[in-house]
Amino acid sequence: MNERIDFETPENITISYQVAGTGTRFLAWFADNIFLTLICLVLLVVFVAFGASVDSVFSDLFEPGGSDADSRDGSQFSLIFLGVWLMIWSLGGFLYFGLSELIFRGQTIGKRMSKIRVVKADGFSLDPTSILIRTLFRVVDQLPPLWIVPVLSTSSQRLGDMVAGTIVISDEPTEISSVRETLGSRSEADSKFRITGAMLKRSQPADFATIESILERWSSLSPVERIALTEKIVPAMTQRLQTEVPSVEDHQQYLEDLLAAEYRRQSRSLG
Repeated sequence: MNERIDFETPENITISYQVAGTGTRFLAWFADNIFLTLICLVLLVVFVAFGASVDSVFSDLFEPGGSDADSRDGSQFSLIFLGVWLMIWSLGGFLYFGLSELIFRGQTIGKRMSKIRVVKADGFSLDPTSILIRTLFRVVDQLPPLWIVPVLSTSSQRLGDMVAGTIVISDEPTEISSVRETLGSRSEADSKFRITGAMLKRSQPADFATIESILERWSSLSPVERIALTEKIVPAMTQRLQTEVPSVEDHQQYLEDLLAAEYRRQSRSLG
């Protein structure tokens, strides 16, 4: 799948993403469903065993001399736990996909294994509303006649993606950039600006793609172009991360420290 999408950031930087193919998306979905099935089977064994244990306790408490109603009440726990398990089985998929994409920024276990991610159609990270819409539409998208929709879509979107305004992209870089090679090994102690994990959570994937693109071109930019670009993105990033705006002389250092912190976060997440 070689389809790519391009969008332009407010800083006039063009970011390009490769759209995930239908085969890759199917493998991710298949892996997620295997994981869900295993979890549900384990819960079934636990619930049945626990329900049987409770029934056994009640059976010992209510001797033959006890009332039939009490005996029947004591034998209902297995059915109650089975009912709870059926509810988890029915709603588990919605909770799993929705919460995973919310917490892991557009990824589930299957998507992470397949190195793909869900983003907004404009390239920015997902918002809760988009996640809710595409999760609810899973019921509709599972109807066999609609399986053809991602195949016919130029961006491999299922119906839920089209309604929610989302796409699934490849999360695997085609090559390691020189900036990543340089900043990937920078430790927190070597950074002038302190960037915490809580600050990084307020950012978006497109932010780091923009910063990386600027730093990649840094040597080819004139001093005027450098100032023009950094005066757009640095104040915007400090406002989003809720930090003080550094001096113009420190704009490059701030962007490098911010990108190095994101690289360290990615390394810890994947490791």
